[in-house]
Amino acid sequence: MGFVESLLQHGGGLAVVAGAVLAAIPALLIIFWLLRSRADDRRAQVQAKAKARRNESIVEASGEGIFELDATGRVRYANPAAARMLGFAVEELVGVDYRSIVTNAESEVHIADPARPVRYTTDMRRGVGATLKRKDGRLRPVEYRLVPLLDGPRTIGTLMTFADISERVRLDVMLQDMQATAKVGAWEYLPDNDRLIWTDEVYRIHDIPVGSSLDFKRIEVCYDEGDRRAYKKLWDESLATGRDFEAEMRIATTQGRALWVHVIGKAERVDGRTRRMHGIIQDITARRVAEQKLRETRDFFEKTLDAMPTIVNYVNADGIVTYCNRLMAEGWGLSREQIVGRRVIDLVPPETYAQLRSHLHAALNGEPQAFTATTLIDARRNEWQVHYVPETGANGRVRGFFSVMHDLTEIKQLEARLIQAQKMEAVGQLTGGIAHDFNNLLGVVIGNLQLLQRSLFEHPTHLRKISTAMRAAVRGADLTRRLLAFSRRQLLEPEVVDLNRNVKGLDDLLRRTLGDSIEVKILPAADLWLSRVDPSQLESAILNLAINARDAMPQGGTLTIATRNRVLDRLFCDDHPELLPGEYVCVEVTDTGAGISKDILKSVFEPFFTTKEPGKGSGLGLSMVHGFAKQSGGATFIDSEPGRGTHVTLFLPRCSEGVVLREETGFNRVVPGGSESILVVEDDTDLRETSAATLTHLGYRIIQAPNADAALRVLASDESVDLLFTDVMMPGGMLGPALAQRARELRPGINVLFTTGYANSGALSNGAALAYSDMLPKPYRAEDLALRIRTLLDGEVRVA
Repeated sequence: MGFVESLLQHGGGLAVVAGAVLAAIPALLIIFWLLRSRADDRRAQVQAKAKARRNESIVEASGEGIFELDATGRVRYANPAAARMLGFAVEELVGVDYRSIVTNAESEVHIADPARPVRYTTDMRRGVGATLKRKDGRLRPVEYRLVPLLDGPRTIGTLMTFADISERVRLDVMLQDMQATAKVGAWEYLPDNDRLIWTDEVYRIHDIPVGSSLDFKRIEVCYDEGDRRAYKKLWDESLATGRDFEAEMRIATTQGRALWVHVIGKAERVDGRTRRMHGIIQDITARRVAEQKLRETRDFFEKTLDAMPTIVNYVNADGIVTYCNRLMAEGWGLSREQIVGRRVIDLVPPETYAQLRSHLHAALNGEPQAFTATTLIDARRNEWQVHYVPETGANGRVRGFFSVMHDLTEIKQLEARLIQAQKMEAVGQLTGGIAHDFNNLLGVVIGNLQLLQRSLFEHPTHLRKISTAMRAAVRGADLTRRLLAFSRRQLLEPEVVDLNRNVKGLDDLLRRTLGDSIEVKILPAADLWLSRVDPSQLESAILNLAINARDAMPQGGTLTIATRNRVLDRLFCDDHPELLPGEYVCVEVTDTGAGISKDILKSVFEPFFTTKEPGKGSGLGLSMVHGFAKQSGGATFIDSEPGRGTHVTLFLPRCSEGVVLREETGFNRVVPGGSESILVVEDDTDLRETSAATLTHLGYRIIQAPNADAALRVLASDESVDLLFTDVMMPGGMLGPALAQRARELRPGINVLFTTGYANSGALSNGAALAYSDMLPKPYRAEDLALRIRTLLDGEVRVA
């Protein structure tokens, strides 16, 4: 039975019960509070244990190493991560002095004692650059933090956390190496506090010590003045608008190095304001130098290709021209812009492309090509030697080919001219040699005929025969003169002449020679320049051209002789290589005759070439004109077409000297003589004896010598010699001019008269220069020889 039931059974004891209950309430409350407090403590203990377990789990699971150090710096606790980093077991770390594990990597000085008293509970130390020494002796870079453990105002220990930053350090080193290798650094600018930050490489680019304070004035002086203004404009625009910028500029570092830098900048804006600017600066000097060298190399080769007298171009695998040199553009009459970028098939005429097509395909298949082709550009037909040289890439595929085209047109023309010149030279040498020997023979004939004339004055019949023979000999001499004129070996007596005066002087002779059926027009040019030529040979050349014109106009016609001045430029002379650029006086002879076909025209200057019937012409007229013009420093050109007449132009060099007018005088045909001693040197025995007989008949004392050696023996002796009469061309190794030079050395002041059948430039170039007055052409008459000798001996003509 319970306590309350017992009370109720006893009745009447309610008051007693109530009083007892009331008296027990405080005790009950105390008991209840105590029970509740114990439950709260148990709950707090459970929570604390859970928190401790949770914290322990966090520490245990942390990837960072954690040490709890006592006041002396020894490890009271180490988490598993710390043990893993160091290669120890957790138990091995307890009691270890942390200073044997964590040291400063740069100075090897131990970090400060964490057990020092601290002023604030928030005091925390942080460091980067320390090293962690593993159990196996290897060092690892770490980042660490030290936090004091406080018990009220008293420090009871230190909590140390550290993290292995090996990967970060590796990445940092790799980034630094990359920046140093690429010579590129980063920069940052914070406008709010006007702070500029550089990486180490930017410092090195400017040759400024790393970590030095930066300000814009110090930096601006490094930049080229022009680039500085442009850079500042970009910087200000980026700061104001947030626009990115990029520029290449020149700088001069604090050490005086001249560099090129590439700057890239980007802006970050917040609320309409630029809060941060950042970018890179790269040293691109090596690239700019390489680009400059590449440009110089490219310019050098481009100028080289442009200077080549050959067309060079490049065609890619699509048949498009991607390069052409200057000559190609000029030759095609197009600009490079009009050629580059176009396909070959669109550039050349269809007939030309038909010649090139198979070679183009072969070249693009890697097969080198060499062939000839003809083109027709602006109505001009050219023949080319073409080479296609394929170019292959690294993968072996054909990228295109180089086309090299050499113009053969001019070479073909020059070859034809050379063949013609060689042929003419060979004929000239042959005719010159024949003329020389023939002149010697004619000299013997004429000399002996004249000797016979003197002894047959009383026999008219014999005199007529001698006169007939003399006329034949003179005609033979005229024939040899024409041969020498063609071979340019005739002896000329050039003088300054006014061609108008000479042409006008031929007017009457031409009208009588050509007859009434030919109308003669003479058109002298006003202010005609002077020229230096042999006037008699000039008149003979004009007369020959007039006679040829007459023969081309059997039914009559018009002959026009005109003079004019001509200035020849390089372009004209390139097409007419016989002439040099300069000033010339021209004589133009034009007829209205039958004309000449092209196949005949190319041979008209050859000796003995004639279209006339046998006996109607020697074929030496035009060849004599051509030879005279060449020997005078000019040239002859002929232009003719069947049915349109013929036009011949004589080009003669301009002369700046004045004209010396001479009165024509006639010599007394009485042959003068004398009594002086004359040394006659001639290798032709008959001619030497004939000349000696003629001079003996005139009263001179004659000494004969067959060659130079014999003549020198005479000159070295005591024999009296007043005049040396010598041939220019002699056997034995010493020619006439050399003999004359030796004679004047042996006998100063001796008179010398030369004779020759033709003028040989090689012979006349030796020894002293020869004037025409010192020369007597073969064959010569007795009176010509006598007058020339008296002129030399007396200085004037003396009549016997």
